[in-house]
Amino acid sequence: NEAALVREVVARVLRALNKTLLEVAMHPIGIDSRVVDVMKLLKIVDNDVYIVGIQGMGGIGKTTIAKAIYNKLYVDFQGSSFISDVNSIFKQPRGLISLQKQLIEDILGDQVSSICSISQGIRMIKQRIRYMRVLIVLDDVDHKAQLNALAGAKDWFGRGSRIIITTRDEQVLLVHHVQPHQIYKPTILNESDSTQLFLKHAFGNQQPNEEYLELSKRVVAASGGLPLALEVFGSHLSCKRNAQDWEDMIENLKHIQPDDVHRRLKISYDGLAKEEQLIFLDISCFFIGRDRERATHMWLDHGFSPYMAIQVLVQKALVKINTVNQKFEMHDQIRDLGREIVRQESPFAPEMRSRLWITRPILDVWQTPQ
Repeated sequence: NEAALVREVVARVLRALNKTLLEVAMHPIGIDSRVVDVMKLLKIVDNDVYIVGIQGMGGIGKTTIAKAIYNKLYVDFQGSSFISDVNSIFKQPRGLISLQKQLIEDILGDQVSSICSISQGIRMIKQRIRYMRVLIVLDDVDHKAQLNALAGAKDWFGRGSRIIITTRDEQVLLVHHVQPHQIYKPTILNESDSTQLFLKHAFGNQQPNEEYLELSKRVVAASGGLPLALEVFGSHLSCKRNAQDWEDMIENLKHIQPDDVHRRLKISYDGLAKEEQLIFLDISCFFIGRDRERATHMWLDHGFSPYMAIQVLVQKALVKINTVNQKFEMHDQIRDLGREIVRQESPFAPEMRSRLWITRPILDVWQTPQ
């Protein structure tokens, strides 16, 4: 009836006002067709509960697709939650409980009193969300325990709910009874989209001359169509107007296997100044999701010049700054690259590494007599 329609319109407007759109991508090239493909799997007009997976290698664009879909759909649901970096938070003390708390608070819009255990968190999700039509995105899931605690079964949620899971591991989805036909596997970008994306990051809105256009095509061919690599390489070369620098990168890429993403990305890390490298490693190990200013004061106290270094890292697409809360963000592949660089300082003796960020090794080092 008319009154119900008015209430729904008002509720929809309030949901739009109360949520901030997620930042999808600086240059969302090749995204639209992928969003359309996933939307077909979601079957939005159907009143059943659907769980859809987006599975693929790191850097292929899973999170970008999920963010674009979330922005497109969230106002049509009674509640919504986009949980980033599930696997990273899971590894922290009481990680699963903090994830459950975020899920409930996002959907209900209220603070939740402390959750004492994972089983209590599951009961709260079932009791408080069971009759709501919700949109949930769980980004970077890596273990079935994460899904069991956050979206254990379809009957946890109201009719018409949609759960989207991004992961590198298809087995995580299959074990959770996500049907193979409900799993979307993004492919690498085609040559046209790859070139367009690279040129945007390397030259902005400017048109390169013939020499650099030809060099760009060679970089794109060596990048394997991976969106993250195209963004990082384009940003890295954006300040290089010496053709030899481009030739050097192309030559380096020739000697790296197409699926070895870390070695490809490390080319950009190797091009940083020493202080920029140190700050990059600090962010990848300690400061993702942390306030930029607090970290900056620490670096200033150590005699660094962090403002310039951070600017370089952002320009090279190795670090992002959230425009809403001014916190550091980093793609999980780039984060893993930084942490692997630190791990390789001493693979078998954590106490010899420059940085420790996992609780168990930290405790082991503290408890070991020196």
